[in-house]
Amino acid sequence: MAFALQMLRALIEAHPDRAASLHRHVEALEATIQSEPQLCLHRVRTLFEAVHETIAPQLGIDLSDVIEFPSRNSRIIKAMDFSVPNHPDADRINAAIAKLLGSINGTAAALAELSNIPNLRHGGSLDWGTLERQHAMMLGGLCDTLASFLFDVAWSRAPAPVAKAEQSRYEDFGVFNASLDDEYEIVEIAGSTFLPSRILHALDPIQYEDVRVDWEAEQAVLQSDDGAAA
Repeated sequence: MAFALQMLRALIEAHPDRAASLHRHVEALEATIQSEPQLCLHRVRTLFEAVHETIAPQLGIDLSDVIEFPSRNSRIIKAMDFSVPNHPDADRINAAIAKLLGSINGTAAALAELSNIPNLRHGGSLDWGTLERQHAMMLGGLCDTLASFLFDVAWSRAPAPVAKAEQSRYEDFGVFNASLDDEYEIVEIAGSTFLPSRILHALDPIQYEDVRVDWEAEQAVLQSDDGAAA
């Protein structure tokens, strides 16, 4: 029986104007759980990182100075508003739900720890064991519940005006942007030219984050190989 990310799919239906790019990531994660469970940790980690980068501009927070995955997740949680509108104890509700969601930070830390173990996300010997379908279903279920909730809360609030913060984030990834621009041709429209990296960042931030995370993982492997060779 095929595994379905039911809550993320419900989110896509509830926010069709915002979740179009999310759809293919959901399909990819479902397919991974079904047929390539050893790749599930990578898919789940990437989707959580896309949650951070997509939600942060709406919350008016800048993640460019935070590299560690758990720390970025913690900053997102602290900035979100979990209160119930039109309730006299809205502040207490917000504080209580924030405490309840403290477990998300523990989940983020655990994902980061698993990601650094060889053969669970990348690297390792072909003879070593790796994650199996039951692990993939557990990780997929966590991602389905937590990511859909964070997206839904953020998308239910009015977005914050953070154009300058968005610009600084793009500029922080200059080496990656240059690699994209070298790989793809510059787009010319009506006499104006646009960088491929800038277009992807502006029009499809989830895909931008997905590609960037993959690229950074490849660079880390290459640097590790170069260091071993030296």
